[in-house]
Amino acid sequence: MNESQIETFLTVATYRSFSKAAAVLNVTQPTITSRLKNLEEILQCELFKRIGHEIFLTKEGNVFMEYAKNILIYMKHSKEISGLMKEPVIKVGFSPGYSYSFIVEMLKTIQSAGDMDIQVKEGFDSVNLSDMVLAGELDLVFTRNVLTNKKDIVSEPLFDNPLIVVLPKNHPLAKKQVIQLKDLCGETILSYRRKSTLWNLIDRQLLGIQPTTRIDLDNNEMLMQAVMNRIGIGIIPELGMDKRYAESIAIRSIPELQQIPNKVYVQYRKNTQIQKLSKKIIYSIINHKYKEVH
Repeated sequence: MNESQIETFLTVATYRSFSKAAAVLNVTQPTITSRLKNLEEILQCELFKRIGHEIFLTKEGNVFMEYAKNILIYMKHSKEISGLMKEPVIKVGFSPGYSYSFIVEMLKTIQSAGDMDIQVKEGFDSVNLSDMVLAGELDLVFTRNVLTNKKDIVSEPLFDNPLIVVLPKNHPLAKKQVIQLKDLCGETILSYRRKSTLWNLIDRQLLGIQPTTRIDLDNNEMLMQAVMNRIGIGIIPELGMDKRYAESIAIRSIPELQQIPNKVYVQYRKNTQIQKLSKKIIYSIINHKYKEVH
């Protein structure tokens, strides 16, 4: 059993077509047929059946589906062993919205662990990052979603990261300690990655609110600069507030938005190198959370 056979099986199962699978994998249709025949000989069972012009998984094929996905993941992970032994590399992923000071603190912690290369990636949202760590593209991620029933992934909750409102200190609403949703009527609301899962939840709360303008920005840093220049009011997770802006930006809360769950989880792959380093990173993050925000 090899990687190409498993990839072929999963592709045919996805598209229910030998010809489409051949196009996706950039091989001929006879190659698809040959790979599946060899795989069926190894497993000693049929994986697909034809009913008319359509292709369906057999009972054995359905059972093998979950095994095939896991086998492919393990194969990809095993290819990284030699690289890890020669030049240790840790690939870290963040959900969008963390402040620069928060990310820098974590990078310093990773760096202090010794001679290790670091690759950092900001995912589009937590769902995207979870998919990447499952696929072996990242070693450690910080997300708002927990992965369940994955034996090769450790998921640990860290703390809540409630949503806050950031606005210029001389803004009229800054005089209030707590802002109500209705207070946002007529204001320019700033967001980033508005198509993300978190912002879908925020937008549900904003239904019925009629801001003058909605401005969606590409990242948290752009949003903070826009607030500082009095362009509008931003809604961000608490850990998106950078200490660099403390003198010019006010932080307020909106009770309805703070009801949206936004917990930070750290999730990492099970191997000795990553698990040992993860403990140090978790400790550093918790310290940073309470030092910077409170």
